[in-house]
Amino acid sequence: MITYSDRFNKFLPFIYQWECVYSRGHYGDLKYVISENEDNDPGGVTKFGIDKRSHPNVDIVNLTESKAKEIYWTEYWSKYNCQDYPDKMGECVMNCAVNAGYGRAKLILLKAKTAAEFIEEQRAFYYRLVNAKPLSKKFLKGWLARTDDLKKFLKI
Repeated sequence: MITYSDRFNKFLPFIYQWECVYSRGHYGDLKYVISENEDNDPGGVTKFGIDKRSHPNVDIVNLTESKAKEIYWTEYWSKYNCQDYPDKMGECVMNCAVNAGYGRAKLILLKAKTAAEFIEEQRAFYYRLVNAKPLSKKFLKGWLARTDDLKKFLKI
């Protein structure tokens, strides 16, 4: 059984907020649902933000929230040592790794000394991406909203 850090447990709801598709269930509860390749997203079928392309050996349709949490812990938080970064910076690294890949997070870390600088550099990356790949412009508003929300979540 995995023992998750308090810091990870406090941050995971932010990731779910941006990675999950919700549907109202009975009596108003929010239930996670499967997303079917929206906007031609190459990740394919996705649940809890875990996509089939990145996780070909995971049964996405039957994925539980508990297993999704384990994946986020193992493949992001622990793998990239987010706990070892200063407060707020580890959260920025995980968010970027989930949304844009760890390679991008590493490049941003070379430039950013603070969490605020990290977020601004991630925003700049999205603008550069849209300039290089104009078809990705349809995602820009959401990417920028996510970075704005991260600033609020981390109280930066």
